[in-house]
Amino acid sequence: MPDANGTGNKRPIEQGDWNMAFLFPQEVAAARERNGLVLLPLAPLEWHGPHLAMGCDNLLAHAFARRLAREFQCPYFPPLFVGTERERNPNMLESLGFSRDAFIEGMDFPKNSVASAYFREEVFAAVVRDTLHILLARMRFRRVLIVNGHGAENQQAVLDRLCREFNAGYAPRRVKWVYPGFPHSLVAGAIGHAAAEESSMLEATWPGSVDLSQLPATGKLHNVDFAIVDGETFDCVPTPDHTLREAQDPRTHFDPHWGEQQIEQAAREVIEEVKAEWLSADLK
Repeated sequence: MPDANGTGNKRPIEQGDWNMAFLFPQEVAAARERNGLVLLPLAPLEWHGPHLAMGCDNLLAHAFARRLAREFQCPYFPPLFVGTERERNPNMLESLGFSRDAFIEGMDFPKNSVASAYFREEVFAAVVRDTLHILLARMRFRRVLIVNGHGAENQQAVLDRLCREFNAGYAPRRVKWVYPGFPHSLVAGAIGHAAAEESSMLEATWPGSVDLSQLPATGKLHNVDFAIVDGETFDCVPTPDHTLREAQDPRTHFDPHWGEQQIEQAAREVIEEVKAEWLSADLK
C-alpha cells in the first residue's frame, strides 16, 4: 500500500537514501567495492532556542550526508547523536551578557527549559574512535568522510586529533571531516547559533522542524534569555545590550529557499574536494 508520502513500498535506497541501516549486506559490500567510501554524520542533541528542533545539528549533518551519498552512491552510517562542549571562557561569557565568573557549558544557558545532551570530551573521542575503527578495520571501507554538525572548538579539536591518528602513514588520507550545509563563503564569515541561517537550513532539509511562533512576536532577543546568538557575538563583538542582531533574527530573515541554496553550494564544494583528493586517485 502507498505510504503517507505516496511512494508505495519503495525502500529508502530506491528513493536515493543510502542509510546503511536500511541496506542489505550485499548492497553495502557492492558499494564498498565500487568506491570504498562511507560517510559518518554526527552531532549532539542540543538546545537551539525554543523555535528549533533539538536535533538541529544532527539533522543538518544527516541531510548533508544523504545528499553526498546520492552523489557518490555510497552508504552513510546511521547518524550518531554524539557531541561535546566545554565551559565558556570569561571573555565569551561577557560577550554573551553573563558575568565573567559564571559557569556556562556550551549553549546550556540557565533559562533554557531542557539541557543539551553533551558527552564528556573523552567519551565523545572514544565513541568516534571506535566507530572509525569499525568502518575502516572491521567493515573494510577505505575512506571515511565525517559530516560534523557541531561547531564547538573542543569537538573540532577531537576530530582533528582523530584524523591525524587514523591518517598517520597513509597517503591520501583515510579520514577527513567537513561541516554540513555551510559553504566556504559562509564559514569565512560569522555563523550564529539558532539564528536565521540555521533556521533557514533546517526548514529547507526537514520541513516542520522550525516553529517561529515559539519566539516573541516583537522585541529584541536577548542572548541570555533564548540562547540564540549571532556570529559576531561569538567573535566577542556583541551588541551594546547583548541582543541578537537584526540581520540574523529568524523572525525577519527566515528563508528556507536561501537555506537550500547554501546547502547545495556547500555540497558541490565538498563533492569537488572529495573527487580531487580521493576519487581521482583510486575510486571510479
